[in-house]
Amino acid sequence: MKKTVQIAVWTALLLLLSFVTAESNQVSAKEFKDVRKSHPNYEAIQSMQKAGYINGYPDGTFRPNEKISRKHVAKLLNEALKLKNPASKAVYSDVPKNHPYYTPIMKLSQAGIVSGSNGKFNPDAPITRIQMAKVLDLAFEFNMTTQRAFEDVYSSHWGYTHANALYSSGVAKGDKGKYLPNAPVTRAHYAEFLNRSIKSVQSRPNTTAVTKDKAWDLSNRLPHQIEMALVEGKSKKQSFNKIRPKLLSFATKEFTDDLLKEYYPNVCTECDSFLFPTLYFEPNIRFDFKQPTPETLHVQTIELWDGLAQGGFVDYTFKKKSGKWKLDGYTYKTVGTKNFQLTSEEAKKILTESYMSYGARYVNVSYVSQQSAKGTDYFTKKPYTYTVYKFTVETDKGRESAAVHSANGMVE
Repeated sequence: MKKTVQIAVWTALLLLLSFVTAESNQVSAKEFKDVRKSHPNYEAIQSMQKAGYINGYPDGTFRPNEKISRKHVAKLLNEALKLKNPASKAVYSDVPKNHPYYTPIMKLSQAGIVSGSNGKFNPDAPITRIQMAKVLDLAFEFNMTTQRAFEDVYSSHWGYTHANALYSSGVAKGDKGKYLPNAPVTRAHYAEFLNRSIKSVQSRPNTTAVTKDKAWDLSNRLPHQIEMALVEGKSKKQSFNKIRPKLLSFATKEFTDDLLKEYYPNVCTECDSFLFPTLYFEPNIRFDFKQPTPETLHVQTIELWDGLAQGGFVDYTFKKKSGKWKLDGYTYKTVGTKNFQLTSEEAKKILTESYMSYGARYVNVSYVSQQSAKGTDYFTKKPYTYTVYKFTVETDKGRESAAVHSANGMVE
């Protein structure tokens, strides 16, 4: 999204949220015949109707279980964002200028929020849950601070970052660990998602500086998008020059033509070897970021041992080009004589996060003891000493002993 469009979007959102806050106690929302108070999406439907974003039918119904079409998604989102008027040229063969939804569709297309396929927008087609995730993620610029939130949206799925961003922001919760990406979105569900999206924006800190969540998002999103572009290009046996334009959407020219070009011949499409780390909860353990200028961001974090990764120090540099953040620098140093030297409190956090990520409803970690252990640096072959912390872990699933290595965060 261009900088001017970005400013327009956020100005409109601030005005919108002010209106909703000021008027929510004064405007009485009408009731729909087919949406009782016991309906799971009742509050969201009422909130969105009160704000003027959704309407019912002349017969007094809302028809919550009807599938919502792509044109209606565009119309409702346009009501919320209030984007600037579109360019005069029609770009979709099935959305001419006299189409009743031409303006909202073109506004969102111009802002880079929606797009078509093969020259068509398919305005009457139902929107799927993963398509909706992309639209809301781009519209509200959510932060992806979660990896692999849903078991049915694999890391190779084109909508992976969008689904995870919605989960991270509390907009999508899934169903028993699944997102159901190809399921159609109903009118009731869209009202719920839109309502949650607006509330998520309201809860953000009022600052123009990069926040931790935004820095975390960039450290997750851009490396993943670059990785997938590299793997896809390699699997299709494309030359580097063929995939270079796509890489330039996520990385600076300097980074693309240096590290990415050098790495491309080594891309593996049938193994678990990747250029970038996958950050799960590591930023909750150690994460430092600095923004020396409005257009530059430095991030330092770690990747813990997980069986495939041996643990290492992660450094990223991002630069903003034409209003868009791009990856500009990356280094990874495997632990060895220089290692994490985790404290007992950090080790405790690692266990808590680990058990929670495996579905524990509560976790209580108690320190027991510690002892020294020896390791050998993989590269220098020099020996070093580290600490093994021992704990007792109680969860809703039982009680057991666990240990954490201070060098790399390995959990036993």
